[in-house]
Parts: sequence; structure tokens; C-alpha cells
Amino acid sequence: MDSQRDSQRDMQARLAAQIAEAVRKRIGGADAAAIGGVIEQEVAAVLGERPIDQALMEAAHERAGEVPERVVVTAAGANRSGIVARVTAVISEVDGDILDISQTVVAGYFTMIIVVDISSEGASFSLLRERLREVGIELGIHVVALHEDILSSMHTV
Repeated sequence: MDSQRDSQRDMQARLAAQIAEAVRKRIGGADAAAIGGVIEQEVAAVLGERPIDQALMEAAHERAGEVPERVVVTAAGANRSGIVARVTAVISEVDGDILDISQTVVAGYFTMIIVVDISSEGASFSLLRERLREVGIELGIHVVALHEDILSSMHTV
């Protein structure tokens, strides 16, 4: 098992180096080595410990000079029309950006999970949480908004 893990790490390191070298050739210039090192680290992280979509999203936000502030919204209750529309309208209302969304109906019960970026200037976690609570009451469903920091802390204990 250890040899298989070592082999996988070697393959990842080779792949990271190949990608970094290709980018270095395209970029050129004096800073190519420094840029290549960052690329190697990011590729290794993407291939290693973090899910690829999360790693790419973090890299995009870092390049843009902003740190994502994410909230995980869950909704559950008896299925009825308009749930997705009302919840996503609240997210739009507070200047949130939906990064990922999944919803399903099982035996007449609706469930949904949404990852929201509230990094924009107008976005507010407390306002989002309060408005979602109100919509949940109106629709007769259970809606919870948890800040990513809370979820991360829960899983490190």
C-alpha cells in the first residue's frame, strides 16, 4: 500500500513539474522560475489533498486579489414549487454568488445544498442568514446558513 502511495506521489510530482515547465515556456521572462514554483505547489495541492474544484476556485480568487468568503446553505422540507426560486432570489438580493448547487426530491421531500460566495462588497452573512430564515418560515421549510469557517472548524476537532 505504501509503495502504491509513493508511486502516486511520484507521478503527481512529475505531472506538476511537466505542467509548470510548459507554463514557464509560455510565460518566459525573469520571473518564470518563481511563477513555476507557485504553479508546481498549486498543481501538487490540486492533485494531492484538496478537491480540484475547490483548489481552482481558491487560486482564481487569489489571483483576483480577493479571498473567498463562503457560506453553505441547506434547505429541506416538504416539496413545493418555488423553493429554489425564493432561496436563490435571497442570495441574489444580498449580492451573493452561487458557486455550486445541488437539489433533489425524494419521496416528496425536497433537499438542497448551495455553496455561496459572499466576498462582494454588498454581501452580508448576517443579512443572508436572516433573510433565509424568513423565507424558510414563509415556505414551511428548514433553511440553515453556515459560514465555511464554522464548518471547517467542526471538521478539525
